[in-house]
Amino acid sequence: MVFDVGNILNASQRSQLLASQTTARALDVASLRLASGLRVNSALDSPQNFFTARAVNYRAGDLNRLLDGIGQNIQVIKAADNGVTAALRILDQAEAYVTDVERRFMNGEISLTEEIDTSPPDNVTNITFDNIADLQSYAGAQDGAGVVSLIGGNTGFSLDGNLWKRRLVNYTITADTVLEFDFRSSVRPEVSGIGFDNDTNFGNDNTRFFLYGDQTTGVNYAAPTATFQYDGSGDWVHVEIPVGQYFTGTFSHIHFINDDDGPGDDGDSFYNNMFLREGPIPPPDTSLNAPDEIEQGYAQILNQLDLVVADSGYRGVNLLDDKDMTTVFNESRTSKLVSEGIAASSAGLGLGREDFTSLDAIREKLDHIRTARETLRGYAGTLANDLAIITTRLDFSQDMINTLRTGADMLTLADQNEEGAKLLALETRQQIQYSVLATRQASILEII
Repeated sequence: MVFDVGNILNASQRSQLLASQTTARALDVASLRLASGLRVNSALDSPQNFFTARAVNYRAGDLNRLLDGIGQNIQVIKAADNGVTAALRILDQAEAYVTDVERRFMNGEISLTEEIDTSPPDNVTNITFDNIADLQSYAGAQDGAGVVSLIGGNTGFSLDGNLWKRRLVNYTITADTVLEFDFRSSVRPEVSGIGFDNDTNFGNDNTRFFLYGDQTTGVNYAAPTATFQYDGSGDWVHVEIPVGQYFTGTFSHIHFINDDDGPGDDGDSFYNNMFLREGPIPPPDTSLNAPDEIEQGYAQILNQLDLVVADSGYRGVNLLDDKDMTTVFNESRTSKLVSEGIAASSAGLGLGREDFTSLDAIREKLDHIRTARETLRGYAGTLANDLAIITTRLDFSQDMINTLRTGADMLTLADQNEEGAKLLALETRQQIQYSVLATRQASILEII
């Protein structure tokens, strides 16, 4: 711009004009610093300060984003602590309840009832008859005319007429196998027998037993005919055949013979409550039971404990449900604290709901309640420690963020007083320069 004036200015005037332009540029810089509050507005102002401040601000921003997570984790711990406090009060109630049951038991105010387990022992296989179709034809033409009927629900059946039938069992007979059933007959057939086979063919082997009839020859039996012979009374009798003492092996079917193809009334045979067993039947298990209201009252207390534990979560994290929580403290995620959860439910604390049948059992429950209380108290201390650490780290992070931002400001912020004084001095200098140039030649002002 200065050189556009040609030969109007001499060397001295040209120098004065250049100085005025330098002052104007300095005024622009000072005005920008006052307006923005920064003495480093871009990398052109100070590359080192600009990039250093930006890196420091980035770290401060990363830490600031972690503050929300840290604060939320503090609430998780507070929620868990609220749950522990409530659970301890419920345990106090449970202890008072069981202590009262102990007193009543000692005073003879609680009557126990005996319960007998009626389920079949493990060494017993029941043979049931759900449908008439379960009794299939056996021995070909030997199976003639007659009536098959179910009796006792699905526990037995009857054969009336000339009938040979078999029932699927798929059973391996061992030396300890015993066959038991109830038997009766109102009209004696020619042959009533029971045995085992693997097909529909009557092989006349010795895998069957004679039960009743007026024909004692012509069929082979595992035992003499009189061994298990019915007394003909028409009443039910219980038959027990130690099959394994006569033969062993795997058989697909048990078969029933009610042979009566002669003249006269058709003979019949009735079977009920049939089963196979291996060895002796053990005595049934018996147990003592306390009145239902005692167990129900205790169960209600433990149910409330479980509900309190289930409700002690915060935003999906429940430390009392054995869930862990990780709190991250730095931007690289290398500094963290894992708050371990605990199973604070009645099951997790080992509190059984049943068995008030003896003084020892009741006192054992009291021991379990007291152990559970100590467990929760210990965990409350753990929560307090974690809360103290997280709170301290939260304060530290906030202080660190302030330190980082202050450091970044020291690299880039302008001193408003200093910049204001500079601006005033530059404006004064500019006015003086304009005045000097104007006294030399008025046309110079037009150039400026």
